[in-house]
Amino acid sequence: MNFHVDTVDELELIGPDLPPTDLLVRLFHEEQPRVFDTQPVRFGCTCSEERVRNSLSIYSARDIEKMTTDEGIVTADCQFCGAHYRLDPATVGFEARK
Repeated sequence: MNFHVDTVDELELIGPDLPPTDLLVRLFHEEQPRVFDTQPVRFGCTCSEERVRNSLSIYSARDIEKMTTDEGIVTADCQFCGAHYRLDPATVGFEARK
């Protein structure tokens, strides 16, 4: 890879004269870059109770017991959207799937 980043000055990088797609091709032409159509950015999480149950299905009843809170539930939080799940320990784990 032979990138040509050193051949561009600051004004070319931030100035309005060189469109970003042209800059991309100029700097990385040897890599044959492709520019895709723009798409709107949107927030979306695919977490669900079913996915949480599937992820917990690898654990034994003993493991599930260790995860059970003093309230008698298993909790899980989605690290992406922050959704909270509260599950009955008798319904999760690989032994519950039998």
